[in-house]
Amino acid sequence: NCVMKSGSHYAEFQITGSLTFIGIVRPMPGLDASAGDFCFIGDDHSFFPDFLAQRSDDWGDSEVHSCDFSCRDGKMNWTNWHDEIEEKDWDGMEVCQSGDTLGMLLNLDEGTLTVYKNNRRLGMMKDELSGQYCWYVNLFKHSADTVSIKRGTLPNSDGATTA
Repeated sequence: NCVMKSGSHYAEFQITGSLTFIGIVRPMPGLDASAGDFCFIGDDHSFFPDFLAQRSDDWGDSEVHSCDFSCRDGKMNWTNWHDEIEEKDWDGMEVCQSGDTLGMLLNLDEGTLTVYKNNRRLGMMKDELSGQYCWYVNLFKHSADTVSIKRGTLPNSDGATTA
């Protein structure tokens, strides 16, 4: 099951390229995937009403429906699918290069998303999260970038991951 409902979840993403966005998004099981190309969750605002139509009580109170990390510049992007996408700098942001491993820790008990790079904690990227989320990756259509994902071991108390 790819829907994260409670507790802590850690995944590692092996990056090849630099035009990659990695993050979380609301589950939308009723979305008719044949109606359009939804692989660019954050960029095409014309799909926002379709995404919001999938809202359920399982989404919780948070208005953060999509949040991602840009490997190109390290910035955080998030949206509530009502307004524009907000791009922000955040403490600890760093760019990723081809060959890096990006880790993400979604802690739904605390409502936070924390980012790791090559087993080193960069920092908490976003808070005020609640409800259900899924991992997602956004690659540019004509790029040669690739990403592999695997479930990782939760970071230890000092913030490091096991190598």
